[in-house]
Order: sequence, then C-alpha cells, then structure tokens
Amino acid sequence: MRAFIQKISSDKKLTDATIFVVKVLLIYLLWKVLFFLFNREGTALNSGWVVFTDWFAYKTIQPAAFILQKIFGYQLVYNHRNIIINNTPGLFLANHCLGVSVCVIFSGFIIAYKGKWFHKLWYIAFGIFCIYAINVTRLVGLGIVEDCCSEYFLELAHTRVYLLMSYGMFFLLVVCWMNYFSKK
Repeated sequence: MRAFIQKISSDKKLTDATIFVVKVLLIYLLWKVLFFLFNREGTALNSGWVVFTDWFAYKTIQPAAFILQKIFGYQLVYNHRNIIINNTPGLFLANHCLGVSVCVIFSGFIIAYKGKWFHKLWYIAFGIFCIYAINVTRLVGLGIVEDCCSEYFLELAHTRVYLLMSYGMFFLLVVCWMNYFSKK
C-alpha cells in the first residue's frame, strides 16, 4: 500500500497521513461488517453478542448504582439494564449507549497510527477503561439529573452534555497518543 501511495505523492507526510486514513477506514468498515453480523438474530455470533452486551451493561450499571446509593444516598433498584431511583421513571442502558463502538473506533485509531505495539496494547486498555469510566459517570449524572431536574434538562444532559464528554474523552485520548506515546 505504501509503495502505491508513494507513486501518487512524493511527500512523506502526505503518504503517512493517507495510509493512516485508509487504515482507519478499513478498520471502521470491518467493525460495521462485524456489527451487522453480531446483530443478525438467530446466529451464533448474535447469541454471543447478546451475552456480551448484557454482561457489559450490568458491569456498567453496577458501579453507577453503587455510587448513586452509597455516595449520593439515593434509594433505588437496579438490574442488568435499568437503574430506577425512587419516584423517577428510571434509566435504561441500551446497547448503543454502552460505548462499545467508541471503544472499537478508539482502538482502531491507535492501531492505525504509528507506534510500538507494546505501547499500543497498554494504551488501548487504558483508553477503554477511561471510556468505560466516563460511561459510568454519565449514568450517575443522568440519575442525579433525572431526580432533580426537568425532562428538558434530562434530555439535554443525555443527548448533548454526556455525548460531548464521551467524544471529548475519545479526542483527548487520541491526541495524547499522537503527541506523547506514539513516539516512544
């Protein structure tokens, strides 16, 4: 691939950037194909995907419920997908809210960018943990907003504020990789 792109452009920076973009696009395409296959009902891949997403949802709900109960003193019930604070409609954690796609795309960016594989592996694990922590924080924040604020603020927090937090974390992690860790 590098030789083909170098024939088109003699500029090394442009060649490196083009290769990076092509790698990211290929990784994203692979993810979309896998995501489609994971969501085809009745297949073995789908069964495994359902088990994984249910497990991951519970592992996201659990610490959020713990923080809401033990630190903020809320009375609530929770299960694998829901946190219901007393006198509220409750929160439901859907698959698209788990952050799996963000984790995969983040991993793809790190894999596609230059750097040593050892550093890529630990940084991907670190980044996935950070994205997970933001998601738990998001659930805690949504629980508090749902209890104390109007429907408008809940919708604003859900669709804008926490989305900015998640993608802000993604951007910060990628920039840190590119500026500091990819060179080691």
